[in-house]
Amino acid sequence: MTARRSADPEREQVRGSPLRAVDLDWLRGQGLTGCLTAWGPAHRFDVLLRDRIAFTRGRRFEFLRYLQGEDVERVVAYTLLARDAGGAPLDVVAWHPRTGRVATWLGRTGLLGLDHPCPATADDPLIVFPDPLTWLAGSRRGVVVVDERLARPELLEAGSIQAADIAHGAKLKAMLERVRLPRITVPTSSIRSVAA
Repeated sequence: MTARRSADPEREQVRGSPLRAVDLDWLRGQGLTGCLTAWGPAHRFDVLLRDRIAFTRGRRFEFLRYLQGEDVERVVAYTLLARDAGGAPLDVVAWHPRTGRVATWLGRTGLLGLDHPCPATADDPLIVFPDPLTWLAGSRRGVVVVDERLARPELLEAGSIQAADIAHGAKLKAMLERVRLPRITVPTSSIRSVAA
């Protein structure tokens, strides 16, 4: 893999291409109207772009511009800028609607949408959308899980969560209950002392 020129998610995401008429038609056909941009900090806006990528292991992707001559499955995906709760650029998220795959470029976030004010209390739950399409249709008012491992701690901190439907709620519950405990070993000398 060729070394990245920068690890600046904002600069890297804007290198993508604008959506084509066919993309806009498909998105409108899915019920999206005017949700393709979002106002970010300092009155800047984030846009949905398209870029050539390759999905890699661990819910990650790489831009094809950094994969010179490598044998990878090349796809064109939509990209979105992921920001932290304070609005600072955190990562780039790639979304391939045809397959439903979602991945991050740098592996710095588990959730897309952290920058939008979305309280999570018993009376006002954190809305978790099942995919970027429904998140965009919901005016980006909530989050989308893009990496379960990184999203789990953030979601466990939420006061309450609102899922899209029963099946999505069951999937989130299973994800949050899945805990991978480390292997625990003890020195052999402690085993002998207990046996004595």
